[in-house]
Amino acid sequence: MLKKKISLFCLAVAFAVLFTAGCGRKQAADLGGAPSEAAKTETAADRMEKLRTEDNADDETVPEEDVNQSGPGTEAVESEESAGTEKKVEAFAEKIQETVGDRDLQAFADLLFYPCTFITGDGETITFNNREDLFKQNPDMVFGDDLMVAVANVDTVSLKMTDKGVIMGEGTSKITFQERQDGSFGITEIKE
Repeated sequence: MLKKKISLFCLAVAFAVLFTAGCGRKQAADLGGAPSEAAKTETAADRMEKLRTEDNADDETVPEEDVNQSGPGTEAVESEESAGTEKKVEAFAEKIQETVGDRDLQAFADLLFYPCTFITGDGETITFNNREDLFKQNPDMVFGDDLMVAVANVDTVSLKMTDKGVIMGEGTSKITFQERQDGSFGITEIKE
């Protein structure tokens, strides 16, 4: 019985030594030491191809729809984009305030997207299809007192883009402007 235990113990020690030696060779091969049995059968061409594939992995592009658009760092990109849009909205709103305050019909015409809807204080709707349609109007009617006050009181920093565009003014008198796909802004509706 004792012989059997000693034989099992010796067998276990031998197995442990062989196992440890095998792992050591694998680690040595992975660290640049003696190659493992699998590495010995690998040809130089195979190794070069493997290295080339690993180097090009960074160069591959992934279709945009396959890229996960969420995760760490995306908030910064989104906030940079929204901050850029907010600055553009603020700058355009300030142009509107200046133009309306100066009652400058020429400069105001440059800020419109045509066709533009104008709703008078009486509720009449007029469509400006081009600059000439705007110039036919009395500037006092376009730049009514209520509209001038409503636009002047707008805090341009707090304006937000909505589905309908950006609305400047409160109550009945307001100006609505939108952004086109090319990034330009223009007034689409004036309500006196």
